[in-house]
Amino acid sequence: MDTSPAPALKDGFSKTTVAGIARLVAVVHPAFDAPRFKRLAGQQFDALSLMARVRRVAETLAATLPSDFSAALAIVERALDEPPATQRVGEGIAAFRIAPFLEWVAIAGVGTPDTALPALARLTKHFTAEFAIRAFLEAHLDLTLDHTAHWVADPDPRVRRLASEGTRPLLPWGRHIAALKRDPARALTLIAPLAADPDEVVRRSAANHLNDVSRLDPDLALAHATRWTHTFGSGAAGTVRHAVRTLVKKGHPEALQLLGFDTHAEVRLRGLALSARSVPVGGEIELTAELHSTGGEPVSACVDYAVRYASARGAVRVKVFKGTQVTLVPGQACPVRFRRDFVPRTTRALYPGPHAVEVRVNGVVVGEAPFDLV
Repeated sequence: MDTSPAPALKDGFSKTTVAGIARLVAVVHPAFDAPRFKRLAGQQFDALSLMARVRRVAETLAATLPSDFSAALAIVERALDEPPATQRVGEGIAAFRIAPFLEWVAIAGVGTPDTALPALARLTKHFTAEFAIRAFLEAHLDLTLDHTAHWVADPDPRVRRLASEGTRPLLPWGRHIAALKRDPARALTLIAPLAADPDEVVRRSAANHLNDVSRLDPDLALAHATRWTHTFGSGAAGTVRHAVRTLVKKGHPEALQLLGFDTHAEVRLRGLALSARSVPVGGEIELTAELHSTGGEPVSACVDYAVRYASARGAVRVKVFKGTQVTLVPGQACPVRFRRDFVPRTTRALYPGPHAVEVRVNGVVVGEAPFDLV
């Protein structure tokens, strides 16, 4: 078995990537000092994280392109040429070669937002501007939200997605904007039409935006989820379901009821069994059981499972995982089966010791079983 570590994500954005960026600019701007650009960008490059590498290259662009933002922007747009007809698919980390140009706009253009914000709407068709726009939200909140309101109706789904993703209050990898965390309704109200957008990627972004809000203000998130349901009906059903997923995992009664689950259902778990009582780090465990409705009517049930992890200091960490949705018919057993691996990940440290698995139906724990991670 190959035990060598997997390559780091940042390795896909290398000094070779930097050299490629230099060539792009030099082709359309012969006066560009490519050797100086590569020298400045490459200083202590190996020690930098992915996003720090993007930032470094963007800062180097700011230092080597003309100081006049409009003149430099014209060079950048010529270097990137026309955007693809649709969003690039399958490029993965390779697409990050465009990211420094967006971050450069955030550095060099933040003082001229009337020019820079329309540029972000054009450049997001090459690579998402969701990170670059954060600088403008921080420095020019009202003006940026005015642009966002127009982007919501843009014919290009990549621009519509920017309106939603760029204003998320808890955007992963992006700087958090204090004003949007204090008052998430400002952006959330603007992006409401995207809940039923014809493009699935845009709808998913709107759902993630609302899910962010649910972590900050559950009542506000539920109010908007309810409004989306009433306004758009089935057109927003999937969006709403994805948007309230965190509340559902927490067993929030109103969120469960909004999705049609019976929070007062009488449900019993029988035959709960684990495939092992001792699981090695790197292994997996399987849980099987049967659910029974003890009431007189069929029950719509959201069935999730949770793992109670041991921690370094003895505290218990609970992580809820999405399970399945079933209809429980009185007198009929409903089998459930879940499988969870215990492979170490950068997002979750694993510690040997006592663990447990819980089965949750409509937010209520109906059974649990212990095991040891060794």
